[in-house]
Amino acid sequence: MGIRQRLNNLVLLIARFDVSFDEWRIVFDQDEPIRHQFANDFVVGRVDNHTAMIKCDVFDPEKMDEIMSIRMAEPDITRLGLSHEIFELHRTN
Repeated sequence: MGIRQRLNNLVLLIARFDVSFDEWRIVFDQDEPIRHQFANDFVVGRVDNHTAMIKCDVFDPEKMDEIMSIRMAEPDITRLGLSHEIFELHRTN
């Protein structure tokens, strides 16, 4: 099942990587223009030196699926040893 079939706009991503949090964060920050093509309102938190939590509001899940499938195969990303878990969040009243 693709990302776009699972999203309900507000998501929490758990990012795990082989490099340090600081090394991952540099690449994450450089990708800001790319991310803003499909999502906004990013909040990033460090869990440990190899894990981060990212909350965002996805407004174009199809674009996210398209961009991330290409981006994850690029050399600067593959060297990170990056994997994601995606969780759907629901707003409450």
